[in-house]
Amino acid sequence: MSQLVITAVGSDRPGLVDAFTGYLHDAGANIADSRMINLRGQFAILILVESDDEDVIRKIANDAVDAGNEVGLEVRVAGDRKIEARMQGQPYRVKVFAMDQPGIVHRVTHLLHQNKVNIEELQTTLSAGSYSGTPLFTMNMLITIPRDVAVKQVRAELEKLCDELNCDVDVDAAV
Repeated sequence: MSQLVITAVGSDRPGLVDAFTGYLHDAGANIADSRMINLRGQFAILILVESDDEDVIRKIANDAVDAGNEVGLEVRVAGDRKIEARMQGQPYRVKVFAMDQPGIVHRVTHLLHQNKVNIEELQTTLSAGSYSGTPLFTMNMLITIPRDVAVKQVRAELEKLCDELNCDVDVDAAV
């Protein structure tokens, strides 16, 4: 099975997903994983496509940029890859929430990197506080903690860092 990762960004409008996924379907690819979101008027697509047919993957790698341009998307294609095994370990969900401040994402992800933790998914949102209107920051992650790393250690270090940043953090086993 060969794979491509395709990213695409463009001004949001109805029909973007239909048009671009229609192109991929017509080309003979299967969408294995995807994330799509409207980020304040810019629509972002991240898709992992796969096919047993090497010619399909080559054709998409060569034509996806033009197909995206036709529907108003800037497209980037990351190389042809074989399916690789995921990191072995324990999956956990981490939620960090606080009043917004610069550096939260970097500081938390840096700490996880130092502990050899892999970030499988990460999503952040900024919203107005219900009473004060102060921007509230939320970060949700799915992480994999390697088997040779103590979960208690990672949890304790996250709690210490979040105390410094005046954040709340929840770390729960992903089920």
